[in-house]
Amino acid sequence: MADDPNSMAIRQGVTDRLTALAPDRAVSVVDLGCGGGEVLGRLAEAGFRDLTGLGWRVSVPAGAARIEEVDLSRAGWAQEMVGRRFDVVVSTEVLEHLVNPYQFLVEARQLLDPDGWLVLTFPNVHNWRSIVGYALAGRFTGFFGPNWAEGHPLHDQHIFIPNHHLVRYFLGLTGFDRVTFSYLYGRSRLSGRTTMVTCRAARQ
Repeated sequence: MADDPNSMAIRQGVTDRLTALAPDRAVSVVDLGCGGGEVLGRLAEAGFRDLTGLGWRVSVPAGAARIEEVDLSRAGWAQEMVGRRFDVVVSTEVLEHLVNPYQFLVEARQLLDPDGWLVLTFPNVHNWRSIVGYALAGRFTGFFGPNWAEGHPLHDQHIFIPNHHLVRYFLGLTGFDRVTFSYLYGRSRLSGRTTMVTCRAARQ
């Protein structure tokens, strides 16, 4: 994740949300597809200590745990985490890269403690830029661009269009409730560059 204004807004937005959920910072957090560990680094700066980064190749801040060689596009990867559950699962800018986001949410749900929280971010396709882009070019801004590569399990390009209604439906199917949508780098659905979703593991 770069240091452009949108990326910085994502890091701060996730940190603010977790601070609101756990003011004492006494929660365990796993970041799925954490990449360079920028979100974890910001959480560490804010005082969170029980941090884990998970993905194929990841970097994490000092003191955080690291779990590598996990293919988030493959069904069953959460079984590799048996024996460890988390209070909060975070995943920023991953969902839109997946062929099967539903399966990803199934796996993420398995990592949560009862009453745990999931925090997701992904591009907001409901903002005016995407609406205009779709009207003029037949595709949402930032999706299916010139770098589109066929056959890659975790595509560099954005391939899943995270319509809010569909994401909410998938979350309900995979065992989440109390779903809320908010917006980063812009204050509303029409202006926000990024969508942040917060939801809780539904009681079984």
